[in-house]
Amino acid sequence: MAEQPTDQELARKRGRAWHFWPVMGLGAFVAVFIVGLIMALVIAVVADSDSAANWISIVRDLFIIVLAMEGILMGIALIVMVLQLAALFNLLQNEIQPIVDNANETVTTVRGTAQFMSQNLVEPVVTFSAFAAALGGVLREALGIQRALREASKNGHQTEEPESEEGRA
Repeated sequence: MAEQPTDQELARKRGRAWHFWPVMGLGAFVAVFIVGLIMALVIAVVADSDSAANWISIVRDLFIIVLAMEGILMGIALIVMVLQLAALFNLLQNEIQPIVDNANETVTTVRGTAQFMSQNLVEPVVTFSAFAAALGGVLREALGIQRALREASKNGHQTEEPESEEGRA
């Protein structure tokens, strides 16, 4: 009997689970925060107050520079997004709208053509077919009556009905 693969073997075959990278990112963020906190405590304890203040001011300035760069990047991203939205609106107004208008014209033309065909071709054909069917029915009945009269004249006008079994007894 073949052994069932374990969960670890299945995970190795499938690859990492969907939540692996978000958990790793959160763990890295927490680790960087904790390492920074420990470094700040070590600097505050080991160094004298003037050099600790200098280190803290340097770190503070670095964070301000990083946040300023992030703000600039966010501004650039916002400008790119606005330009993309403008391009999308331009596409919708100048390319999609004419296609929709053209489709509406086509539908209107098809509707008119269908009405024209219905009035000028289908109605006369249906009327003629109904007339032909009615004429055929009338002729069938007329020929049927004529055939019945011929058969009656051949049989010598037998109008007597055969006796029923009750009448014989």
